[in-house]
Amino acid sequence: MSKFEDISTLQNSSSILSVTLHENNFTKDGTYYATVSRNTATFKNILSEVAEDNKGMDPFMLQFAAILIQKKILKMLEQGKAVNVLDLGTLYIAMKCNARGKSDISENGNFYIKFSPSALSNKAIASLSVDKVVFADGSPEITVITDLATGRTDGILSPGNPCRIQGGRLKIGGEKGGIFFAPVDSDGNLIMDESKWTKVGDGALFRNKPTELNVFVPETLTADSYRIVLRTSYLSKDKDRKTIVEAVSDRVSVSSV
Repeated sequence: MSKFEDISTLQNSSSILSVTLHENNFTKDGTYYATVSRNTATFKNILSEVAEDNKGMDPFMLQFAAILIQKKILKMLEQGKAVNVLDLGTLYIAMKCNARGKSDISENGNFYIKFSPSALSNKAIASLSVDKVVFADGSPEITVITDLATGRTDGILSPGNPCRIQGGRLKIGGEKGGIFFAPVDSDGNLIMDESKWTKVGDGALFRNKPTELNVFVPETLTADSYRIVLRTSYLSKDKDRKTIVEAVSDRVSVSSV
């Protein structure tokens, strides 16, 4: 018997629908393809909301019945059957096959599950509208900056000390790529005069990965506030972007203390 979760407290699932548009790098014609946010309603979400909508129904009896149905569906899949799930669609078995000939096919295939939605499921999403549209241009994203000498993640860095920059699509590449400490004004706005920026030397970058950069903070920096600017055209091991993409960090403070 599966262990029951505590579903006595209603736990609603998220209902915000966002769409992210990504530039299509295969066609190179300026078109985009879309990915839709995945707001997963968990098993607990479903049971809780059914129990909330049907007052007086024992949520644990509901869970017990759902577990019995789940076990029967799994048993039927083990028997090699396709299974209609509550008329929402059909779970069916597919096989990954890279055979080069008839003799190269294994009797113990690499099977996996696919799902074919029903007209009922497709009808349920017909009236959806998008709450938010986001354009993904492939720019780097900075999420955390850590002073490796102190372990601080509050934006306090020290000249000459190593720091770690974490995020996504960070790897520095291309002739114009680099890491810069750009001073800010009293309001925290980036000073756009790049002659006042300090570039991190190539030798000071000692870890250059898509999700993590490790660099030494330039010793020439004075105690002041900066924003870290990343510029890169790196796309893959043997390919650069045609244009430079950029990320700007939150404000950091450089202190010799």
